[in-house]
Amino acid sequence: MHTIQLTRSGPIPLSARSEEERMGTQGDRIFEVTSERGFPDPWLSFGDSLCDEAAISTELTRAITNARKEPADGPRREVARVFTAKKANLRRCVGILDQVLSDYDESGMWGVLDERAAKLNVQDVLETWGRTQALHPFPVVLRSLEFNWGYMKEHGVRAFYEMTRIYASRLQENTERWHVAWRGEVSTGVVDRITSIECDLASIEAPMHCDVCKKTITALLYLDE
Repeated sequence: MHTIQLTRSGPIPLSARSEEERMGTQGDRIFEVTSERGFPDPWLSFGDSLCDEAAISTELTRAITNARKEPADGPRREVARVFTAKKANLRRCVGILDQVLSDYDESGMWGVLDERAAKLNVQDVLETWGRTQALHPFPVVLRSLEFNWGYMKEHGVRAFYEMTRIYASRLQENTERWHVAWRGEVSTGVVDRITSIECDLASIEAPMHCDVCKKTITALLYLDE
């Protein structure tokens, strides 16, 4: 697994490295193209939807908290509304992935992406992202990018998105488990805080994988530009 070279304050500046260490330019070039074009669809929509997964989960947690404080029809209807929105958003995410898997199979794009993944200098691109994403001692965005590209190099780009598709299904299962627990809470009057905590944490983690995913694939799409 590749690792990014970090100091206590972040990645070592390019100016402080030798010519050999600074020979990679992929990250800067990818950033230039991304600045001009932005993140392409369908990956932009997919990443945004998984960001929504976390936002809706936070909204749901607050709605459930309010319904526990005031166990009346109005607050409970709001919980039901947010559960419906959360499930619909995840169906959209799964639909995007299924369409991409099919479209790229037909176009042969997976082979193109595999060739680009093999050429990607992970350390170099992490260096570029690390200029702004190493604020925390454990830089989650960088670690997620590192894992994604490493998986693609080892197993292939399509295999990575097959894994992502399974992950999206598990988020759907997570939501259903939460909904079952909430219905049980309403029917019995016994508050189930643990399930709410567990399911919320699983959902709010999603952007750290699937919003980062649009950054992962953009590096490959723009690599030869």
